[in-house]
Amino acid sequence: MPRVTRNTQNAFSNENKLLNGKKQTSSIPVATKRKSAEEVQNGDKPKRKVFGEITNTAIKTSQDQVGKQGLKNQVKKGLNSFVERGKTSLRSSLRRKNAKKEEETASSSSSSSSSEEALVCVMETSGSSTEVEESEEVIQTVFVCPDPPRITPPEGVDDFDGETFGDVFQHSEYALETFDYYKKREEAFAVGDYIDEQKEITRAMRAILVDWLVEVQESFELNHETLYTAVKATDIYLSKKQAKKEDLQLIGATACFIACKIDERIPPLLDDFLYVCDDAYCRDQLIRMERKMLNVIGFDMGYSLSYRYIRRYGRVCKIKMPVLTLGRYILETALMEYNLNVNTSESKLAAAAMVLAMKMMEVKGYKATLEYYSGHTMEELSPLVNDLVKMIKRPTPDSCKTIKAKYSHRVFHEVANLPVPDVIDASSDQ
Repeated sequence: MPRVTRNTQNAFSNENKLLNGKKQTSSIPVATKRKSAEEVQNGDKPKRKVFGEITNTAIKTSQDQVGKQGLKNQVKKGLNSFVERGKTSLRSSLRRKNAKKEEETASSSSSSSSSEEALVCVMETSGSSTEVEESEEVIQTVFVCPDPPRITPPEGVDDFDGETFGDVFQHSEYALETFDYYKKREEAFAVGDYIDEQKEITRAMRAILVDWLVEVQESFELNHETLYTAVKATDIYLSKKQAKKEDLQLIGATACFIACKIDERIPPLLDDFLYVCDDAYCRDQLIRMERKMLNVIGFDMGYSLSYRYIRRYGRVCKIKMPVLTLGRYILETALMEYNLNVNTSESKLAAAAMVLAMKMMEVKGYKATLEYYSGHTMEELSPLVNDLVKMIKRPTPDSCKTIKAKYSHRVFHEVANLPVPDVIDASSDQ
């Protein structure tokens, strides 16, 4: 008879018991199930099976956890590898630089620890931080860009820029460089003799157009730079393109319309220019002419204007306002003279007008200063000054009286009514 133990006895008794009228067919001992049920009733958690709960939810959760854990391990491993490579590269770089430094200072009696500047990129994960070794000593190099030495005028010439240095309205720090730049651009916008190539445009027509532009400038209260830019653009366009006489006013109005967009804070409207043209043209004509003119002149309207030069010369020579106004009157009258606007330097023309104004107002002691800042000697300016004298003494035609009437007003000190000497010695300032 086999030995009956406690386990076998329990097994025999369990086989004879029925559950709901049926015999228990499970291979798992009933005692084990009953024990688990009793534990649950007593509030104890059942022990976890070896392979866990085999359900779809358990499988999905287990796979997600494994995937996330694997991704975290890969990211952490990659970051640690990147940081380790950076640390290794940094250490090797520092060792090479230290070795080179020690070789250079081997002959020196005093020994010093070499150190180099290093740029280290430290990356930290959410759960840990990486520390990077630092060199024992860090040398900070400060680069200082010294200001270039300021060019000072020679002895006997007033240092206007030095006296007004720091004044934002005088532009003293860059005034010399600015006007040197303007002089270099004169050749790029030089206007050749073109009037003989025009079939329908004459010198007289051009003078009438300039006189009309002066009237437009007064009516719209435009800057003088706008007027000079418009005349320059008109000359450049006519030197490159044939024009009909019925389109000459349209060309001048379009040039002034473009110049207003450059020099004016609030430029007049397109309809305003159609109004001053007595509605001789429509909007489409002016717009088409604007596109055509910009294409012809090359979209570059940064001209070196004679008006800017004469204002500069007036400042450096420290002249009074009536003298400067007389120079502006002479220069503005020269806009109508075709010969004074072709093959002529703007800076030279402005210097000649300034010399004639100071001669007429009996200003002395300006020669050295004007020669230095203008770059032209009095001997060079003498022929041009004589041409300006002839222009001023010439009777004004009835069709071109706007400029003379403008500067005959007391607002402009009535400089147009001043007598003009018959002979001007421009080579001397006495």
